[in-house]
Amino acid sequence: MKCRSCGRDYQVLDDEKVITTANYIPEKKWETVSDGFNLFKGNEKPIKINKLGGPRIADLQKSLKIKGLTLNLGSGQDNYRGMINMDLGMYAPVHIVADLTNIPLADDSIELVVSNSVLEHIYDYKLVIDEVYRVMSKKGYFYLCVPNACLRHHKYDFHRWTTPGLHKLFEGRFEIIDSGACRGVAYAIVTYVEALLAYKIKNKVYLSLSRSFWRIISRPLFMIRDDSSEEYQAMSQTIYVLGRKL
Repeated sequence: MKCRSCGRDYQVLDDEKVITTANYIPEKKWETVSDGFNLFKGNEKPIKINKLGGPRIADLQKSLKIKGLTLNLGSGQDNYRGMINMDLGMYAPVHIVADLTNIPLADDSIELVVSNSVLEHIYDYKLVIDEVYRVMSKKGYFYLCVPNACLRHHKYDFHRWTTPGLHKLFEGRFEIIDSGACRGVAYAIVTYVEALLAYKIKNKVYLSLSRSFWRIISRPLFMIRDDSSEEYQAMSQTIYVLGRKL
C-alpha cells in the first residue's frame, strides 16, 4: 500500500495490519518477548484486585468529548472501542505496527493519545514525546501512565519516573489538567513482597503457604484510600498525568 501523503510503501497483512517499520516484534504476545525474565519465577502473579485511581482509559473519549481520532500508543493486547491501536508488536488488536519513536501519522491529526505503562520499555522515550506532540491536534489531550515504585517486569524495561520527573516531560508542551496515582501503594508493597518470597523460597510447599499467608494479611492494604498528593504518588506503583497541548 502506498501512502498518498508521503509516497512510502507499507505492507498490509491479511488481517489488515499495516506494517510501517522493518524492525518489529513478530511474537503475538508481549510476555513471550521477555526472554524468561520473571521475578515470580514461574509462579502466578499475585494481585487479582483491580483498584485503579484516576480516569479510566475506556472513558476518556466520552469524558473529554473527543470528536476526532484517538491513538492508543503501545497498545499491546488492549483493545478499547474507537481507538487506533499502535505497537511495535504483532499483537492481535494492533492496527498499525510501528516504531513509536517514528509515528507514521500526519501532523496535528490526533485529538487524544493514551499510553499506559509503555514508556519504560522504550530507551529513547523522549523521541516518543516529541512524536506525540507532533501528531496531536491543537488543544488535543495526552494521557500518560508510567511506573514509579514498580518492579522490573520485562527484559526491555529501562526507566522509572517520579511525579516531578513525569511533569517535567510535559513542561512547555502540555498543560497539566490532572495527575495522580493509577495503581497505588498496595500494589507496590504487595508485589515487592510476593516477588521476594518467590525469589528466596525454593521449596514449593513453603512458598505456597507463605504466599497464601501474605495475601491474607496484605488484603487490608487495598482499603487505603487513594489521594492526589505527591507524597502518596511517591509510594505508588504507577502514576499518571493528563495534559492538553499548548
